[in-house]
Formats: sequence, C-alpha cells, structure tokens
Amino acid sequence: MHGITISAGPFFAGDLIGFTTGLLVTVLLLVLTLRAAKLPGTPLANIGFAVCALLWTAGGLVHTALLASGMPSLGGFALSAQAIQFTGAAAFPIPVLAIWRPFAVRPWQRRVARILRIGAWLFAAAVATLVWSRPFLGAWWLPFVSLHSYTAYTAALLLIAGAATSLRRHSTPRALYLPSLAIVSAAFGASLAMTIAQHLRMGTAHGLVLAGLASHLVLLVVLCAFFLFARFRFADVFIRYGVRILLAGVWATVLAFTAQSAALLHVAMHATSPGAVHVFLVIIVGNGLLLSFTFVDERISDLVNRWLFRAPDYRAARRQLSDRLSDLSAESEIAAAVEDAARVPLELSGARVIALDSLAPSDWPTGIVEGEVVELGHADPLQARLPIPNIEVLIPITSAGRVSHLLLVSPGPSRPGLVSHDLDYLRGVAALCGNRLDALRREEESIERQSREALLLQQVTEAELRALRAQINPHFLFNSLNTVADLIVRDPPRAEAMTLRLASVFRHVLAHSARPLTSIRDEVEFLRTYLYIEEARFGDRLRVEIEVAPDVANEHMPSLMLQPLVENALKHGLGPKRGPGHLWIFAEAFGDQVRLRVEDDGIGPGSSGAQPDGRPAGPGHRASPGLGLANVAERLNTLYHDRASVSLEPREGGGSRVTVLIPRGEAVDAA
Repeated sequence: MHGITISAGPFFAGDLIGFTTGLLVTVLLLVLTLRAAKLPGTPLANIGFAVCALLWTAGGLVHTALLASGMPSLGGFALSAQAIQFTGAAAFPIPVLAIWRPFAVRPWQRRVARILRIGAWLFAAAVATLVWSRPFLGAWWLPFVSLHSYTAYTAALLLIAGAATSLRRHSTPRALYLPSLAIVSAAFGASLAMTIAQHLRMGTAHGLVLAGLASHLVLLVVLCAFFLFARFRFADVFIRYGVRILLAGVWATVLAFTAQSAALLHVAMHATSPGAVHVFLVIIVGNGLLLSFTFVDERISDLVNRWLFRAPDYRAARRQLSDRLSDLSAESEIAAAVEDAARVPLELSGARVIALDSLAPSDWPTGIVEGEVVELGHADPLQARLPIPNIEVLIPITSAGRVSHLLLVSPGPSRPGLVSHDLDYLRGVAALCGNRLDALRREEESIERQSREALLLQQVTEAELRALRAQINPHFLFNSLNTVADLIVRDPPRAEAMTLRLASVFRHVLAHSARPLTSIRDEVEFLRTYLYIEEARFGDRLRVEIEVAPDVANEHMPSLMLQPLVENALKHGLGPKRGPGHLWIFAEAFGDQVRLRVEDDGIGPGSSGAQPDGRPAGPGHRASPGLGLANVAERLNTLYHDRASVSLEPREGGGSRVTVLIPRGEAVDAA
C-alpha cells in the first residue's frame, strides 16, 4: 500500500498542476469570448465552448484535490465533481459542431451536419443523466472506466464525423481550419490513450500516465480554442499569457515527477542527510527549469506569432503609405490611399475614411471625440448608418487639433479579429492621414496667401507703371507741340502732316497705356511714326536705321520704353551736334535675353555721374541727360527686378550707346 501511494503521488501532483493550469487558461478563454461576444461574426457557440472547457477543468481539479486529500473516490463529493467534469466533456461537441455549421454548404452536408448536432445534444443529455445519477444512486452500476471510455469515444466520433462533413481545405479559412484539426486530433488522442490505459493496470505507473494524458489533452483543445476564437482587441496578449501559463504547468509537472523519481530518491537515500539532499537536488532541478523557461517561452511566443497572427511588416507598410501620401494633394486621394494601407496588409474585408461631420452628433460614439478607439457591436444602431457593413472598430483621425475623420474597419468573418498590434498599426495609419491633411491645409493656406500677395503685387506694379508712363506722356506731348508750333510758322503743310502723325502717335499711346507689355514689332512700328515727327524738326540732318532680328520680333518688352531712349539720343546727342547725324535702333537675341540698343553719333555722354538706376557709374558711364533713362531703369526694376538692366556708354567712333537687356520668353510679375 505504501508503494502505491508513493508511485501515485507524482501523478496526483501532475493532475493538480495540469487541471490548475487548464482552469487558468479556460478562465482566460471565457473572458476572451465574453469580451468578443459583441463583435460582428462572433457566434454564441464560442461562449458555450469556453463554458464546457471550464466545467471540465474545474470539475477535474476538484475531483483530483478530493482524492489527493484522502477522500473516497466513490463518495458523494468526488462523484459530484466527476459529474461536473464529464458534463462539460459530453457537451463539448455541441458548440464545435455549431461553429463548423456555416461551412456545410451542400445539401447533403447540411443534412448530415444537422443529424450530427442532434446526436450531440442527445449524447450530452445521456451522459449528463448518467453521471449525475451516480452521486444519488451509487457508482456500483456504472464503473468510472466505462463512463470515461464511452464519453471519449463518442465525442471523438462526433467531432471526426463533423470535421469530415463540414470542413474543406479550399473553402475553410486557415485561421479556423488548422485549430479545428488540432481539436479533432486532441479528442482522438484522448480516446486512444484511454483505450490503451484500459488494458493496463490503472495502479501502475504506465496506466496512471496514460490516464493523465487522456485527461489533460483537453489543455491542447483549449489552447487551440484560443486560436479559433481570437476575435477581440487584446487576444494576442491573452494567447501569450495562455501559452505562458500552459508552459509553466508543464514545467511544474516535470518538477513534480522529477522530485519523486526513483533516481533522485535513490541518491538522497544514500546520503548522510537524505531530506536535505533531496531538497537540494529538487532546488537544482527547479532552477534549471526556471532558467530554461524564458528561452523556451520566447521561442514558443515567436512561433505562435508567426503561425497564428502572420503579422505584416508594419514599419514598411507605414513607410510606403508616408511616401505615397507625400505625392497626393486631394483629400479624396488621401482617403483612398489610407483605405488601401489599412485593408491590404491586414487582409480586411473593408476599410473606409469618412468625415466625422457626416454623422449626426447624437450618433458619435462615446470617447471618439477624445481620440479613443471605439469597438462597435454588431447590434449597435450606428451599424445601419455606416457606408460598409460589419464595422468592428472606429479609428479617429485628428486634423487641425480635433477629430475630423474616422477610419472604419471591417475585418470580416474570414480572418481572426484585430489584435493590439493590428490596432497600433491602424492608429499609426490614422496619424499619417491626419498629418497629411494638416500639411494639405497648410499648403492650401500658403497658396491662397501667395495668390493674394501676387494679386496685390500686380496691382501695385500696374499702379507704378501707370505713374511712370504718365511722366513720359506730358513730356513727349510738350516737345511735340513745340515742334508743331515752329512748323506752323516755317512750313504750314508740314505742320499739318506732323499734326496727323502726332494724332497717330497718341492713339497708340492711349491704346497701350493700360498694357504693361507689348511686342518688339509693335514698339518699333510706334517708333517709326514717332520718328516721322522728329524728321520734321531735324530735316535732312537725321538719318535713321532700324534692324530687328526676326527671331525676337514677337518677344515681349515694356510698352513705350524705347521712345524716351530715342528722344534722349535726339535731344542730347544729335540735337547739339553740327551737321548731319545718324541714329541706329537694334533688337537681337543675346543668349537667354533680348538686347535692345539705341545708338547715335552725336556729341556723346559726359565723364561723371551715376547710372540711370541711381548706382555709381562704371568707367565711361554717366547719368541720363534727362528724365527718360531714369524712368526706363525704374520700369525695368519694377517689372523684372534683377533680371533686366540698362546702361549708357560712349560709342566707338563718337556718340553714345544705350543698351537694354530683358529676359527672353519670360513672364513678368505684372503680366
């Protein structure tokens, strides 16, 4: 008897550790399924499965604890605990078959699946009746081994038949197919272990090991259920803790068996102080298991993450979205890019960005305005007012310091629910969207501000140009009228002709007074008319040559700009000269500029002064002998800033030369 107690001690410890571990894992599973019950696509069968697992582990723990404490195995308390345990085991196929039901699509599959579900209910009712009759009628008429075998065989057959009927590899989601196969395999393994244990003596070590294995294969079933029902935000955290609890239970079981192993006891019995040596050896084994726990736990967690969650490369996906958003300038394009970035990596059935204002304030979920992620139940009235069905999560998008948009996420029934890493990624996507919307708003404000500034600058520039042209017109009119007055006395017919030409000139001035630019061809034609008037004053003393390169004839230049330069040449260069004078006007290309030259062979410029724009003159430069050149310099600076210039210099062979450089083919601020 003493030998039996020693041999059974480690197995009692293993059962206690195993059922305690299973109870903790099933409690986590029940919390997970209750938390996920409000999400779309989560069947109530999930909760039923968790309750069955909880009944099995809780009943098994209480039954084993009663036996370990010395209470009789056929006592009322032990039989009641066993009844609780086997009620959960018998009802276990019911929720599993209900979960598989949607995948039986053909008529014969639906018929067989319905028969199996009815059979599962009848089986559960029969087992519950039998096991609960034992505490009241006594256990003599139904041995425990027969009950255990009957339950294991029937449950395994129901699950195998249900899987063969409903599940197909090509039509069942991977996240459901593989855990379902593991559940069926665990149930079959439990029945097989029980069959082998029946042919061995239950009091032997091998019989106890097989019986314990058959009981604790339910832990594998529960763990697979984690993978099957992972449909709420922190499911990945729960799964990691579940795996950790299960691993700790395995390590504790190993420690319990090692502490009572024959080899360890043999070493301790040959020592001077057997108790102390035995404790010392157990501590060494425990420390070794403790050190290995972290290493094994890390490897298993990585394996679970790769196998179950198949998480995409979130960092690369966010970087790709950031690069794409930087090239987009329309809110609709930004929304489409964000929807793609959410849907494609996470394999969602739908994702949509909507403006928060598109929902009535009374429909705003609690906490969404404060930037909280909101989970939406499948029965929430808001579901009917959203643009895509089965929304699970609302991700707020903050722009301009407030929640302006929502990212609606619908994972769909073909994938596990969103877990914490997925939601962290979606929050990052929403943050990138909000940042791009803020940047787009700043860009639009900047463009609008620049447009207002450009319009204001254009108005100021046109006002300045009108003022500068207004300085030329009276001056030109004064000189022309003096010439007409002189001709009236000396040559009335020529005075009449000059008056007509003067009218033509002023028609041109009036037509171009509101235009900052004109073509070089039009400007030269105007000069020809103007020079007809001046020829009346100079007579045979003035000879004029005008050359315009064809490739610049249509280039733009400031209107009425050459006339004051020509007038300066006539008045200050050729006028004081004795004898005939020559005037040249050239327009030609000069790199990416147009070069305009007005030359005369008059008396030439002086030797000191400043340039027409007010800067110190270089060698051979001097101030304009009148208003015209300074006026031209101011107009060029107003129109082109530093991209144009005017200079006055002596001409080889006598006289002076004024050179104007303006950009070729370039628009100006006032244009």
